[in-house]
Amino acid sequence: MKKLLAFVLATVLAFSMAACGGNSAASTSTSTASSTSASTGTEGASAAEQENVTLRFYNYALSETAKADWWENTIKNFEAENTGIDIETVTVDYNSMISTFTNDLASGLSVDMIYGEVNWIPALVEGGFIQRPSQVIDPDFYNGYYDYVLNQFQYDGAVYGVPHYYTNSVIFVNKDLVEAAGLSMDQFPTTLDGLKQWIEQLNEYYKNDDSISTIFGLTTAEVPATGSNINAIYTAFGGTLINEDGTLADITAEPNKTAMTETLDFYKYLIGNGYTQENQKLKDYRAAFGAGNVCMYVDSSWGYAQIGEVDPNAANFTATAALPTSMGTNGKGSSLVESHCFLIGADLSDAQKKAVNLFVQYCTRTDTMQEYLNKIGLAFVAHEGMADCQISPILDGAVKGVDNVVYQPQIAPIISVQQQLATTVLNYTVNGMSADDAIADYIKQADYYINQ
Repeated sequence: MKKLLAFVLATVLAFSMAACGGNSAASTSTSTASSTSASTGTEGASAAEQENVTLRFYNYALSETAKADWWENTIKNFEAENTGIDIETVTVDYNSMISTFTNDLASGLSVDMIYGEVNWIPALVEGGFIQRPSQVIDPDFYNGYYDYVLNQFQYDGAVYGVPHYYTNSVIFVNKDLVEAAGLSMDQFPTTLDGLKQWIEQLNEYYKNDDSISTIFGLTTAEVPATGSNINAIYTAFGGTLINEDGTLADITAEPNKTAMTETLDFYKYLIGNGYTQENQKLKDYRAAFGAGNVCMYVDSSWGYAQIGEVDPNAANFTATAALPTSMGTNGKGSSLVESHCFLIGADLSDAQKKAVNLFVQYCTRTDTMQEYLNKIGLAFVAHEGMADCQISPILDGAVKGVDNVVYQPQIAPIISVQQQLATTVLNYTVNGMSADDAIADYIKQADYYINQ
């Protein structure tokens, strides 16, 4: 109970301002197969014959219009192949998921599996709520995950969480808008100076067009998703935020000082010239991009799910690009790995472990994921078993950045440490702080989160 209370205090506040959606009541449903069709795998049938089992699965994606139908169908089809396994889903929006399952744990309910994100792992491990996948997933299958994706799930010397798919930082581009301005995706800039030339040419072309709200969008709203996004830009400029030993990197020393200063200057360039909007969340940019109001913005690849909600034909005008490989003095456009993942509850029976193993493997099959990765939550595969899975052509331009991802150690307060970056950007670009003062204030606040 002490662990639970400590976890709630440390995480609920941070997640209460998360980027996707508002508060809503939890919705619980049991998805049970209506037929007992033959299993396509003997292992699934064997598990079901040995013991009926229920898994309580907490999944915020079921609350998102673009993803709900896919998840409901996937769970239904899995149950049909594995009779005797019931997936009881618990869903609220992203904003409310952490508080929902921590409250449920306090009430004595089980949390068997969570669909979450890399940044959730440290606090969940510290609370004792999740276990290592290697204790549950078949070794032969588990070894099929790509190391550069799996490594991002390391915390306290072990890997937690099972990556479903992953993305680097992606620039979404409305190719119709850029081509109308005389630009070509075949010549997308590979340097920051070149990117600025594109931004300025687009701004000149659309300066009298009230339908264009944003030339190049970067999120600055003070929420966790923004912090992760800003950290990615800082990384692209050649900066390191967290040392290998879990301490805050020295931002007053090179190359970090230059990287942070150039990051702040880039945001000031964008906001000061009206090329981007202050206090916009990623979901705001996604909606505006889908409506044709944004020329370019930086996001995770799966942001396309919300773009496609606004305009089902968005694929006709959506293209992507990787961050330029020359960013400022030292930056090479490197990107952090982001991944949606399965987090496995700590207190599972042997039968539940078998069921989780089957479900994770089912959700990591080409026939299961093909449509999703191609049309809904665009992303790159994280497991060699999906090597033949077709990836959306929308991501063709972003694939160049896949080989340019870097590892960042996970620490328990990573969400707060990253979110503070949004405050730092706004202090410099809007509130009149000098770069040195904004950086000094960031170090003070980040150190507080790390050392408390």
